[in-house]
Parts: sequence; structure tokens; C-alpha cells
Amino acid sequence: MAETELSGEHRCFGPPGTGKTTWLSRQIELAAEKHGPDNIIVASFSKTAATELNRRKLPIPSENQGTLHALCYRAMGKPDLVANHISEWNEEFPQFSLSLEGSNAMDEMGVDSHYASDGDRCLNEWNIHRAMMKPTSHDAIPVRILDFVKKYENWKTSKNLIDFSDMIQFTAEYNEPPPGHPEIGMYDEVQDFSPLELSLVRQWAKHQRYIILVGDDDQAIFSFKGADPKAFLYPDLPPERKRVLRKSWRLPHAIYALAKGWISTIKNREPKEFEPKNTEGKVVELPKATIKAPEQAIEIAGRNAQDGKTTMILTSCGYMLGNVKAQLRANGLPYHNPYRLSRGDWNPMGSFANNSKKISTRERLLAFLDTTHNMYGESLWSLETLDLWVSMIKTRGVFKKGGKEKLNQIMDPDSFVTAVPDQVLYEQIFDPQALKFALRRDLAWFREVLVAAKKKAIEYPLRVYERHGRNEQVLREKPRIIIGTIHSTKGGEADEVILFPDISIAAMEGCSDSTSREAVIRTFYVGMTRAKESLYLCAPISDCSVRFPNG
Repeated sequence: MAETELSGEHRCFGPPGTGKTTWLSRQIELAAEKHGPDNIIVASFSKTAATELNRRKLPIPSENQGTLHALCYRAMGKPDLVANHISEWNEEFPQFSLSLEGSNAMDEMGVDSHYASDGDRCLNEWNIHRAMMKPTSHDAIPVRILDFVKKYENWKTSKNLIDFSDMIQFTAEYNEPPPGHPEIGMYDEVQDFSPLELSLVRQWAKHQRYIILVGDDDQAIFSFKGADPKAFLYPDLPPERKRVLRKSWRLPHAIYALAKGWISTIKNREPKEFEPKNTEGKVVELPKATIKAPEQAIEIAGRNAQDGKTTMILTSCGYMLGNVKAQLRANGLPYHNPYRLSRGDWNPMGSFANNSKKISTRERLLAFLDTTHNMYGESLWSLETLDLWVSMIKTRGVFKKGGKEKLNQIMDPDSFVTAVPDQVLYEQIFDPQALKFALRRDLAWFREVLVAAKKKAIEYPLRVYERHGRNEQVLREKPRIIIGTIHSTKGGEADEVILFPDISIAAMEGCSDSTSREAVIRTFYVGMTRAKESLYLCAPISDCSVRFPNG
């Protein structure tokens, strides 16, 4: 896109695997060179996308990039947020109690059965109402949430607080240029912006030389949070203001053909011609694999992991992964979801990120197994690794009298007591018999001396370790099996994808409406297009499912 062509709004469509983040990064670099780093503002829909751009070390100030909410927060002078006063609200209005995760509690295919409270349900519905720019007069608000809205808005005003929707709404109402008065605005994942968010972006554009909106309406899957792909596509632009990235570096021919046929059933979309990569790939039906009986799928994922390949196992709703998780655990296969680390059930071995501050049970097990600190012919532990695993075991029958206290004193950073981790020290701390078992890394003994609260948590990483020939490396490496909902893995990819076709009853009922039906089609399009080599299509358990073109 040449600089001389730019004025007003421009759109770049990035189909799956076409490198839109790389393209956007390059445009930011070019704009920074020409107009200066301070003259560029960059916003993304999600923290994940913002982090990915930030990881590329863009040549613009850090305060000029982030999520749209983060930019508004800075522009408003970092006001006090509702999120900081949830306990006060809950004390005053227990009938509408809120959780910190309330706004994200909605099921990803639109089922509201996962709300922690009625307050969370009301707040989410009110946020969607505002995001879609519906009238906010009392007679226009649904009766089912009106009482909540009155109390909530009055309470916010009395406390001088704002919430995340207010950040966008109030910034738009100020009718001011973006923070720092940058001349150029660039926005990523715009297909997932709500009408309210896009209204702010386009208002800012009136004060700017040009803006570039980057996204793909075919991958707009957050309509249940108020996003509307039509807001991205309209008003229409002349062809010279639109660009399509033409080459997918992810999709092989077979998966490209299936996905193209699938998404083409949507009428209200921007037509996009792009090419697959130069490999054939494959699409395979798994007639025996269902969410109730996923053994065939688990076998494939396990075999792929053994061959060094990554596999995503995807469903439309989180509750559909129950049997998948159970089978993976039973088979001692490590799995995770690096895109949703807050979901402990999807990350049962903790985070594998190097910057994680929380020490997982898996890491404590590795500390017990550690044999790198060899002294006097014995594989002892450093004091740091010792401290990690002894926190999980009982005192009685393991430590000598006063031994645990001595260890605690040595490990206390404020203590002046120092010690060298040698055989003599360990003999002073541990019961002789317990030390023999520990030095042998005896897992039967280890299981026996664990405190009750840790027994369940450690059983899965222990099973993984034992099922892989007691190879510590399997506990250190990032799992090659990723599980999650389609929504949770948007933006990610894997060598192979195993996709279940089931949808919720609410989503099925909504398919009589064209907008809801198109939302389902887009969701499964995103699921299909995570695959780099092979796509496995599983069987449904009922009529509450989609029918794949070759299924």
C-alpha cells in the first residue's frame, strides 16, 4: 500500500495464515520512519494480539500501543475502575453480586449457564447492549435487567467509577483526538470490535491523516460479546482502499478447499481470493470419535505428540471437553492451552511460560526428581530445589526432631544462618530411613508422604512421567497437545486439528436466524483453519451439530 494512496480509512483483510501481524508490523515501521514514532497509534482487540505486536519491538512508544481499552484508560488519566471495588458492590447489593470474571463467564457459543451469579448475567447483557450502541433510555433496556442497570449506574456515579464499556463510550463522547494527537491510527483484529469501539476509532480518524483497519470478517467470532462484522465492512470502500493478503503460509490445499467451500455459504461477507501453500495436506473423517467417546481422537493426538507434531483438540463449548480431558489424563498424555492460562482444567500442569511467577505442582515434582546437584557421589538437592518439594510432604516420619525448623531457618532470607547442602546437612534434617527413600527418588514413598491436599494435584504429572518411561524431559517440555474451545485458540495454529461438530442447544435454536447461523459458520471456519497439515472431522452425538461438507 503506497503512501501516496493513503487518506481516510483503509482496510486490509488477512485470511487465515496470511501473516497479517507481520504485514501490520511492517506498515507501522514504514509509517514511523516517515511520520515519526510519536505520530503512530496502534490498538488491538485482545491482550494476546497486543502482546504479539509488542513482542515484535515496534518502533513506537509503549504508551502508543495496546488494547483499545488500555489506550482509552490512559487518555482518561487512569480513572478509578469498578473492578477495584467489586467487594463494595457485593456488600451493598448481594442480590446482584459480581465476580471479577463475570463479564467473561458467558459460554462461547452463547449459553448463559456458566454465570457465577445473576449479577454477572445482568452485567454481561448490559455490556452487550451498550457495545451494540442500543438506546440506553430506561424504556429501551430489557425489563429483565432494568433493576440491575438502575442500581449499577447510580452506584457508579455516586462512587465516581467507570467500567470497561464506559472507557470507550466516554472517550467517544468527549469528541477529542486520540491520546497524544497521533496522525496515523492502525487497528488489529477489527472484525471483533463492537459497533461502539469502531465508532470511537472512526471518530478519532476525523483528526488523523489516515487509519488502517486490519482483520478478516470471516473470522469474526465474538458476536456474543457485541461484535458485529458488518460494522467492519460498512460503509463500503472503493477497491483502491481495500487490500487482501493473497498467500496463506498455513493452509494446505485440502484444508483450504474445505474451508473455502464452508465459508462461502455466508452471503454477507467480503469476498477474498487467496492461495494455499504448496502442500496437499489432508482432511480425514473420524466416524468413531465423539465428545462422549473421544478415544480415536486421543489416540491420534498421542501418536502425533510422539512424532513431534502439535495437535489441537477443539470444541465449540468448554463443557464438551470433559471426556477429552479425562481420556488424556487416563493415558498420561500432557496437554495445555497456552492461550487461556487462567483455565486450570485446561492447564493441569501449570504454565510453561518462562516468566510465570506461580510454581506448579509439576515443577515441585521436577525438583524432587532433580539429580543435577551431585556431591560426594550422592545426587543431593540444592537448597532451592529441596525447598520446592519438601513443602508438599508431611513432617512426621520424614524429618528428624527439629529438622524442618532447621531447614526453614536456613531458607529464611532474613536469617544469618548459612549452610552447604552436603550429606551431613541432609542427615541432620531427615529421618535416616526417609533420606534413603528420598535419595533413591522412590515414587511410592513420595506418594505416601505427600500431604493430603497435594495428592490429587500431583497424580496427573506423576502419571505423565511414568507413562513416558520416567523421562523428566516430558515434564519440562511444552505439551504438544492443545485443548480448548475454538474461540480460545483463535490466532493460534497446530500441525493437526481435531474438530468436534457439536454445538449448544441455544446455538442450534438460534440457527433459524441468519445472523446466528453465520456466527456458527464463522466459528467452525476458524476451527478448521488452525491446521497446518491435517484436519480430522469427528462425529456428532446428536442433531445439535454442524454438518461438514464432506461429512
